[in-house]
Amino acid sequence: MKMVNSRGLLKIVLVAIVLVILTDSGSAAEKLASCCKKVTKEKITDPILGYLVQREPTPPCVKAVIFQTEKGLYCSYPFAPWVAEKIMAFEKEKRVKASLSTVSPSGMSLLSIITSTASPSSSAAHLSTSSLPFSSSTSKSAVGETISENME
Repeated sequence: MKMVNSRGLLKIVLVAIVLVILTDSGSAAEKLASCCKKVTKEKITDPILGYLVQREPTPPCVKAVIFQTEKGLYCSYPFAPWVAEKIMAFEKEKRVKASLSTVSPSGMSLLSIITSTASPSSSAAHLSTSSLPFSSSTSKSAVGETISENME
């Protein structure tokens, strides 16, 4: 009976550790960017790695979109027309990368099915798309207080 209690206690401790790690973990942009005190309307040409929306800051911070690039963090004016376009393009690219990186549950890819089949016979063989293992994932990311990072 003592062993059952120690297993239960171990599970509770492990869950507590995981919760502490999850609440303490944040992206580099969240940790580095305390706040933006000034913004620029200049368009960013570097590839975007992530962004953070600073919605209702307390002074001296101002409303801003903080873009994370390889060169650093940029505080941008949130109502500049190019800002929304950059965010939408980033989110679209992130969705495309996410859908390309999903693995089918069976571990088989369309390429492996095609290359493993015997040479075609005189009658054309058709693969039904309903018989192929496909999976897709969709994630919604609201422009909010959290960072959105590019998936690799």
